[in-house]
Amino acid sequence: MQSTNSKGLVTLTPNEQRVYIELLNKKICSLRDVTEITDNYETSRTTMSRLVDKGYALRVHRGYYAGIPPESLNKGHQVDRYLLAHKVSEIPGALAYHTALELHGVAHSYFNTVYYLRPKSLRPFEFQDVEYRYVKTQKLFGITEFIREGIRIPVTDRERTFLDCIRRPDYSGGMEEVLKSIATFHKLDYDFLDDYLKQFDEQSLRQKTGYILSLLEDRLHVPDDFLADLKRTVGAKTYYLTPKLKNGYGKYVSRWNLIVHKNIEELVRFG
Repeated sequence: MQSTNSKGLVTLTPNEQRVYIELLNKKICSLRDVTEITDNYETSRTTMSRLVDKGYALRVHRGYYAGIPPESLNKGHQVDRYLLAHKVSEIPGALAYHTALELHGVAHSYFNTVYYLRPKSLRPFEFQDVEYRYVKTQKLFGITEFIREGIRIPVTDRERTFLDCIRRPDYSGGMEEVLKSIATFHKLDYDFLDDYLKQFDEQSLRQKTGYILSLLEDRLHVPDDFLADLKRTVGAKTYYLTPKLKNGYGKYVSRWNLIVHKNIEELVRFG
């Protein structure tokens, strides 16, 4: 018969205690992490299964577990979504799109989807009503770090986030959410922005960026020469700010050779 402690939890064996302490230190562990302690994969699986059954851990994804802090035992524990997305990725990447807006403290709305850039595809999953989506890209630049619960996690910086959200508003809450969010960056490093535009090397992005910056010129303190440089690079091809505008919902802006939303100025004015 298993003994219980004063909180009604089944007590841990010495081996389980060692693994539990590691879980608390790392917040989230893979079976590979646990095997570094137990020296045996099957022992790791058995140990983690028992910790989950005893209420000391949560199975957060296939092969991944989160430790439940002592103060949260028997009370329910919400796993940090950003740490979980980073841990499951395993390979270098970064939290991005609307998730980066959240971490930079500028997101206008709160979403239950976490986006993560990485160089290889990874199937999405759900945990605790949060969807985790991994976006494949070979362009891993413009990355900074945030600290969550003492652990460093990679996040796209403000300038990269600004461009990512313009490129993929569908991963960023839609254009209205993008405009209301990036307008509160207040200040961007335009040397970085220029470098990132060169690395993306997309004519459509240059024109979209020029247009968005012209709308937010005062709020983001956009240098006149930066906008002028973007204007000089406008090409002969007309682009759509978002794909849905192809259905006749847009208007033409000749300065940037773009089709944009008919009410976009109002969105910026009242955002």
